[in-house]
Parts: sequence; structure tokens; C-alpha cells
Amino acid sequence: MLSNKVKQILLLAIGLVFWEAISGRIYGGFKLVDPLFISSPSLILLDIIEWAAKGTLIVDLMATLEEAFLGLILGIVTGMAIGLLFAYSEGLATLLEPFLAALNTLPRPALAPLFVIWLGLGIPSKVLLSWSLVFFAVFYNTYLGAKNIDPDLIDSVRSMGATSLQVFRIVVIPSTLSWVFAALRVSVSYALIGAVIGEFVGATAGVGYRMMIAEGLLDTDRIFSGLVVLGLVGSSLVQIAGMIEKRLLRWRPPLSLG
Repeated sequence: MLSNKVKQILLLAIGLVFWEAISGRIYGGFKLVDPLFISSPSLILLDIIEWAAKGTLIVDLMATLEEAFLGLILGIVTGMAIGLLFAYSEGLATLLEPFLAALNTLPRPALAPLFVIWLGLGIPSKVLLSWSLVFFAVFYNTYLGAKNIDPDLIDSVRSMGATSLQVFRIVVIPSTLSWVFAALRVSVSYALIGAVIGEFVGATAGVGYRMMIAEGLLDTDRIFSGLVVLGLVGSSLVQIAGMIEKRLLRWRPPLSLG
């Protein structure tokens, strides 16, 4: 009996061979779609190798990762801080939550040109866009996590003489961390999306920047190469976030629905 991992590898291999075949790269007489539109796995691999050999792939990738990482960290820190502040201050939450909800409905890609005007073509405009995507995901999860803490648990800790600071450290932070990490995996993708969209609008380096140049040149291979690189990096970051979550929340009992 084949394991799921082997089945996944076989499914991926079949998909790549089929993709290669319909683009006419296996047998020239059999071509269902012009490679101009879908490229092919072999052409994408060759383009990534060429991109790396020129030394620009690592530069572009590091630029995109720097923008995404800074936006992710700032989004997590500010999202948790504001979420906890709202949870502790009901009056402040009632006053400001409608404004935050309205801001959250704004399509962030539409703000990218404005951020470029404010902060220029450099890293800050991409970081701000990544932050704007990450912040709301972390904020709402933190706020809901803190509001859903069992009051009886807090009362029990206080009855044992715990101070407000100890309640915050022993009960509030551990209880909200699981909610924050639930948002973290999505936030990693949001941070990358923000960085790449910012590069689409205006940049001097980055994977998204190279993809925009490729669009103007009808270079489908480079566009797909950028997608593959971003997909591999994003998947790796999500896996890392999952491992961090398991390590930090190993105290939490496993969920059983059976």
C-alpha cells in the first residue's frame, strides 16, 4: 500500500509530464497549447537555472523576503498589541472597531499606488502593504482569542492570589497564542502577497519586479519561474510556521472530534 507522500509525488510527476506533453516538449507533433501561454516544466527549470546563474535570483528573492518578513513581524506585533488593547478596553473597542472594520474592507492592492507615492519605490512601501494585510488577520484573531477566554479560568487564577499581570502572563497570553498562530500561517502568505503586489506597482528589485518586466516582454517562462519560486518559498515558510506553532503550543492537548 503506497503512503500518501508517495501518492502525492506520483500525482505531481503525472501532472508535470502531462504539462510537458501538451506544450509539445515531449513530442513536437503533439501540442495542444502553445508554450507562449503555459510554458513547460523543462523551460521553467532552465529559466530558473539561468536566473540563478546571472546572480539576480538570490538578490530578487532576498529583496522580496525582506519586505515580506518586515511586514509580517510588524503586522504580528501591532496586531497582537491592538487586539489585546481592545480586549482589555471595551469602551475603546466599541469606539474604534467600526473604523477598523471599514479599513479592513479596503482592497489593499488598490492602496499600493498610494503607498508608492508616500514612501517611494524602495522597501518601505512594500513593507507597509504587507503590514496592512497581516495586521488585520492577527488583530481579529488576537481580539477574539482574548474575548473567548473562559471567565471561570480567570476567576480561579485570581482566587489563588494572582495579580493582573500574572493573569495576563499565565492565562491571557497562552490562551490567545493558539489564535495568533492560527492566523500566522495565513499571514505568511499575506505578507508575500503584499510584497509582490507592491513590486508590481513600482520597485527596483524583487521577484514581482522581474515578473512585471517579463510581462512586458511576453516572457511566459520567467513569469512561471517567479510563480514557482514564490510557491516554494511560501510553502516552506508555512511549514516552518507550523513547526514553530507545534513547539510553542506543545502543552495544548490534541483536538479530537471523534
